[in-house]
Amino acid sequence: MDVLTDLLRRSRARGAAFSHSTARGDWGVEFPEAAQLAIHGILGGEAFAWTHERGEAQRVLAGDVVLIRGPAPHHMAASPAAGLEPFGCAPARTPPSGGAVRMRFGADEGQPTTFFCGAYRFEGELCAGLLAGLPPLTVVRPEPGSGLSATFGVLAGELLREGPGQQALLDSLLDVVLVQALREQLAADLDTAPGWFRAMADDGVAAALQAVHAAPHREWTVAALAAEASLSRATFARRFTRLLGLAPLAYVTDWRMALAREELRAGDASLAAVARSLGYASEFSFAAAFKRHHGVAPGRWRASARSA
Repeated sequence: MDVLTDLLRRSRARGAAFSHSTARGDWGVEFPEAAQLAIHGILGGEAFAWTHERGEAQRVLAGDVVLIRGPAPHHMAASPAAGLEPFGCAPARTPPSGGAVRMRFGADEGQPTTFFCGAYRFEGELCAGLLAGLPPLTVVRPEPGSGLSATFGVLAGELLREGPGQQALLDSLLDVVLVQALREQLAADLDTAPGWFRAMADDGVAAALQAVHAAPHREWTVAALAAEASLSRATFARRFTRLLGLAPLAYVTDWRMALAREELRAGDASLAAVARSLGYASEFSFAAAFKRHHGVAPGRWRASARSA
């Protein structure tokens, strides 16, 4: 299992295509602070987009995907100087099929800009590793003929008609657009991408990472991971540390501790059950590892996390 798939699955990313908007004239929209990740696609025309904290407006064109790392208020408009109206105050119509809500902004005449808006919510903190490589606002401009461009075209076509099952189609297509946009953005800016993403370009290290994420409970050793990578121990350890910034077994421990925090926060499993699920021989060995890593016992951490 690759790391991106595992992070999306374990953080239980939930998205929805919730609006299809048409804007004319000197329009502007203020989106509220909301989900951890907002996604907009420009279907026709052009616009400017900027976040409250970043300030600098970026021009976005038809076919572009805009990713907003939130929760943060952000804006889209015909120009950076346009007046803004709150997103929720625009006239709206819900199709009989239950698909994307139709919204209108600005004037009744003039060349239209059309765009869709979606939002993603994630559970727990595992999404932090997924979103860490994204700036507050990202404009992804797909290459002609790319997978993202093709999916974007299918989604745009679906938004132009109404029919049974449309919402299910839009939700699925939005998920595909998200994964493809994340791929393109992280690949385009490898210097700021998370180490696990950069490491996926190395076949050997990628194989070891996939093995860890597929079976975090295994009794991993450097030799076992090197075997997954089809490399010598020394070569594997050197490559892994260079690409991810930490040693192989330190990564295994970090990932297990991240999974432990999720289980402790969200579930009712006993400490012994959590220990077994992560490959620890006993509750006591797990508790000792957790306390070394976090400076507090897992039971106390769970109580504190839940009260917060």
